[in-house]
Amino acid sequence: MSLNIIVVGLGRVGTYLAKVLSRENHNIVGIDSNLSCCQEAGENLDIQVLPGQGTDHRVLETAGIRQADMLIALTGSDDQNILACQMAARYGVQRKIARIRNPAFYDNPPHFSLSQWGVDVAVQPEAETAKEIVLLIKRSAATDVLEFADNRVQLIGIRLDAQCPVLNETVQKVSQKYKENVFRAVAILRNNKTIIPTGADFYHQRDQVFFMAQTEDIPKVAALMGKSDEKLNRIMILGGGKVGRSTAHLLEEEKNLEIKLIDSDPDKTQRLAEEFVHTMVIQGDGRDFDLLATEGILETDALVSVTNDEETNILTSLLAKHLGVTKTIALVSREEYLPIMAPIGVNAAVNINRITSNSILRLIRRGDVVSLASLPGVDAQVVEYLVHAGAKVTKKPLSRLDFPGDAILGAVIRGDRVIIPVGETQIQPGDHVVIFSLPRVLPDVEKLFER
Repeated sequence: MSLNIIVVGLGRVGTYLAKVLSRENHNIVGIDSNLSCCQEAGENLDIQVLPGQGTDHRVLETAGIRQADMLIALTGSDDQNILACQMAARYGVQRKIARIRNPAFYDNPPHFSLSQWGVDVAVQPEAETAKEIVLLIKRSAATDVLEFADNRVQLIGIRLDAQCPVLNETVQKVSQKYKENVFRAVAILRNNKTIIPTGADFYHQRDQVFFMAQTEDIPKVAALMGKSDEKLNRIMILGGGKVGRSTAHLLEEEKNLEIKLIDSDPDKTQRLAEEFVHTMVIQGDGRDFDLLATEGILETDALVSVTNDEETNILTSLLAKHLGVTKTIALVSREEYLPIMAPIGVNAAVNINRITSNSILRLIRRGDVVSLASLPGVDAQVVEYLVHAGAKVTKKPLSRLDFPGDAILGAVIRGDRVIIPVGETQIQPGDHVVIFSLPRVLPDVEKLFER
């Protein structure tokens, strides 16, 4: 079903969302007050673009607000995003999503009810980024982690090093050798090229391989690849901004962790010291090796570098890795840097724009598509479908379906069961399935789920 969607704000997040949604044949109108953003979007995206304010009723009416099914507000201003949603509500738009950074809107209990102001769903980018960082800390062997089916299934990225026991073996041989461990390799990133593997593909050193398995089986998969999914107890966070602060709060909910938060701003560290109970707050420059050594960098299990300076985050992560820190996580703003982080030695990189985009896509229920996400540097989409009666995918076992070669079915969730499919598996109505697909064949995949 094609939807009429208005995207207010064509920055990096808005542009990415508009591109993904237009690929799904939705009718997208983008609005931005910045003429250069409008020009770039108009040249690169298959959408209608309007210059102007998303809170101007004349611009909204030109965009077709009266016929819109959804409005997504992604400007740099919380106030503008809320007002755009409020105006959309007055026009009868059914679904309004806003990016809102101010933590006051998320207090428990909240001081303000966003629903009263027309916002159906609010996304807090820094909090979503902190959640991903904590997930990466819990999955110490992973470069990337995505959750599906209410976290019953996880997709993790693992970089294969010289100690990996399955190097130079085929995907099929490894699956047969470890039959008792149910998992599936759904993608290989090799020399910046995304490969949807067949049984004949080999595992090579320096490959970044993405595996899908039941969440409780993920540590076993890591072990098979020569990685220890060990518990990281001593965490050092550089940067006391919104991401660092949110990360520390989430980590304090875990038990038996030693958390240190370092920031260079004396006033901020004073406020942070009063805010936290189990986190040691330290005032100092995270680039100062003597400070890091004094505060125990050599005994640290994980370094999370989330300052406002991208170069600082990368360099301190590389330094920590050189000093033997098990897991390093860097906040990186430039998406073009993301694919090279693992090769140069940073265990994991997080990008606020990409995480925000994925969060919003997961919130948008579009017919049979329950969830949609992407991975940095990987030219593919991960899509979770709800299967309906009559869908083509239910007519035959997988081996007899004309399934596109550049797509792979990674997992089937049937009631309380998680099934890693084989050729004889037959999809049933009511199943949730997770597909890993290159963008060019996604329309062919979608046809299999049509009724």
